[in-house]
Amino acid sequence: MTININRYLSVDKSAYDSCIGCLEHEYEIAGYNTNIRLHYLKFDGNGKPMVKALANLLYEFIIDYCISSANRPDQLTARESTRLTKEARKLFRHPEIDEDNPDRTGEAGELLLFFLIEAILGAPQVVSKMELKTNHKDEVKGSDGIHAKYNQEDDLVDFFFGEAKLYVDSNSAIQAALNSIDDFHSVEMLEHEFTMVTKHFKYSNEETKKALSSLIICGEPGPNARLNHACLIGYNYKDFSNLDGGTPKALTESFVSKFQEEGLRLTLSLQKKIANMNCNHLSFEFFFLPFPSVDDFRNAFNKALD
Repeated sequence: MTININRYLSVDKSAYDSCIGCLEHEYEIAGYNTNIRLHYLKFDGNGKPMVKALANLLYEFIIDYCISSANRPDQLTARESTRLTKEARKLFRHPEIDEDNPDRTGEAGELLLFFLIEAILGAPQVVSKMELKTNHKDEVKGSDGIHAKYNQEDDLVDFFFGEAKLYVDSNSAIQAALNSIDDFHSVEMLEHEFTMVTKHFKYSNEETKKALSSLIICGEPGPNARLNHACLIGYNYKDFSNLDGGTPKALTESFVSKFQEEGLRLTLSLQKKIANMNCNHLSFEFFFLPFPSVDDFRNAFNKALD
């Protein structure tokens, strides 16, 4: 079986590498098919975490994220790019932000998760939920993203349903992600999400659409489809203010040494919480990304939108 879905990627690894690094480790969740991915913001030449650069980079992908390629030309002219960028910007909620009213929407996190799933997992987005909103103030129902990838090694298609949580506290973010996954299955959201793949497939290729749809049997994954949950856990990390060294290299080394211990704490927290779920049959990808301030990241993204 070969389904040519992987070629639809919008985000390449070089874009990810420009702002984000990844920590090698051996942390595992015993008894679960779970990948722990510890990411960190790179430091610019002045020793600042690249929060604003990441927000601006994500803005560059809003057409790919928001507008199905079936609804836009393969090659965009400058005029078409301007028009579609304006159309994509309107789909975001643009909350009024000040010190007393920080942005609590999840859209910056959802776009960041899209970026990570495409860049790291190599799984293209297959439904653009943003353009299905009837009102820009609406929240997207169901998962925070639907992606799919043909897995050559296992000869099946992996479907990834996203959950993006940007919280001040990491433990709260982990619990919120697991609660959302529990809700996803308790209300049988899977059938609805798979129906969206069939009805609102992002690309104009009918052959690929039919091939993906054939993997879904009565709203459930068939023998050639595997269900995965991809979760972004973004949170405030206090040790950004306790790093040693002035150069980006020295700061990165200081951060990585601290983040190794943090990674163990995050893994143990996830292990404890996931044990309370009935989900041994599921596969998980957890992207952990600490910020100096998740509110500052949201605000930086909203500024890029404006």
